Amino acid sequence: MAGKRVSIFEVAKAAGVSHQTVSRVINHSPNVSPATRAKVQAAIDRMGYRPSSAARALATQRTRTIALIAGGVSYFGPLATIASIEGMARKHDLYVSISILNDHEYTQDAFEQVADACLEQGVEAFVFVAPTEPMVQAALGARIKVPRVLLTSSHGDADIESAIAKSHNIACLGIDQWGAMRTIAKHLSALGHTNALYLAGPFDWRDATTRRDAWEHESKAEGIESTVINVDSWSGEDAYQRMIAYLNALADPKADLPTAIVTANDMQALGVRRALYDRGFYVPRDVSLVGFDDMPGVDNAIPPLTTISPDFPNLGVVAMGTVLSMMGGGESTLDLPLRHGVGVIGAPLVVRESTAAPAVR
Repeated sequence: MAGKRVSIFEVAKAAGVSHQTVSRVINHSPNVSPATRAKVQAAIDRMGYRPSSAARALATQRTRTIALIAGGVSYFGPLATIASIEGMARKHDLYVSISILNDHEYTQDAFEQVADACLEQGVEAFVFVAPTEPMVQAALGARIKVPRVLLTSSHGDADIESAIAKSHNIACLGIDQWGAMRTIAKHLSALGHTNALYLAGPFDWRDATTRRDAWEHESKAEGIESTVINVDSWSGEDAYQRMIAYLNALADPKADLPTAIVTANDMQALGVRRALYDRGFYVPRDVSLVGFDDMPGVDNAIPPLTTISPDFPNLGVVAMGTVLSMMGGGESTLDLPLRHGVGVIGAPLVVRESTAAPAVR
């Protein structure tokens, strides 16, 4: 008998009940007495019985499966969010079918192929980790009747508000990146900075669009004169190269370098910090530096990095809570502040040693 899968009929025989009763116990039916439930569960545990997911789906007309279609998985934020979604799904006895899309080689056909395959599996809801504009456009426009939750940023070309108004089965969530950039601008202004350099991220990422637009607006509101460098990637190496080129182009770097630098993410900040060091500038003695993401390890950088700390795990928890509510027939409306249709979760600034009052030059 070693290696043979235990059947529901064998469990029923061992417990002295019908196989229908075993099925009711497995599917948490209330129509089973506590004594019978305990007897059946003891037999299940003793025999190591595992119910067939296919049979269970047939019996309940539910697969209890969520489709998670994700891009941007090379980066800290999406990875932390995905891990949180999967963990919360398990707590609620849900399965997660994960499909990874390459955000650099994304096509509409690839998206439709993955979404159709998920629907054929009978998934009950979709969660889209959609950092780029094309992914958001596709996720909003997909012909999907089951609930869908998009995790993205608030600013970009897609008209999220109109899409939500047309369907009660769509919800969008994200980090309050606009509010985060306002916090950075206020922090630097309070320290006395009046000019700054901003390194933007890749143009097709809504996160990068939101952060750049927010920085330009909020820095101006705080009286900070700002110059923007488009890096077009999240890479620390690319940020290093762009920063070196910027420094080389200054007539008098020591006099002309802004007193503060803000980057679109922490990897860029580390690249900028290396470029500054290679050209004889020290953080924060000569220039203050701020990142975004609070990646593991930046608290041990030299100096420890001041950065925005988004709660990516909580974003995953809120996403799954929204999915569960929508699957149960609840509303997709969220008790969160809305920015252009996206429910946003606050992200505080963690002030460390990379920011200080500007030195007199």
